[in-house]
Amino acid sequence: MTDPRVDRAFPRLKLGISAQLETLDGRQRVRLMDLSQGGAHLILSQAGPFKECVLTWLNFEVFGSAAWSDGKHFGLTFEAPLPLRVLVETRQRAPSVVREEEERAAQEWVAGTSHSGSDR
Repeated sequence: MTDPRVDRAFPRLKLGISAQLETLDGRQRVRLMDLSQGGAHLILSQAGPFKECVLTWLNFEVFGSAAWSDGKHFGLTFEAPLPLRVLVETRQRAPSVVREEEERAAQEWVAGTSHSGSDR
């Protein structure tokens, strides 16, 4: 697999928010590090070989295929380009999602229910 990080067709939106990845092997939480109309960079909670998947974040869902992988870092190429409105809404909502995740992690830490090795 070639690494398209060298030659990108679309600008990337830096995020770092939680998302879900569904493959034939099941579903896992992932960290959506960046997003473009053509693909995404994810950090997987469980590395594993797969070719096709569905990525879900906020209230969006997209079908994609593996573009590159490096351990738990994973590049996804979308079947069809995302509409610009999806990127705009993701950009608008991402800061509040990050704040909510940080607040939840802090509450879990205080309550003694936080888990080491989080997906962040």
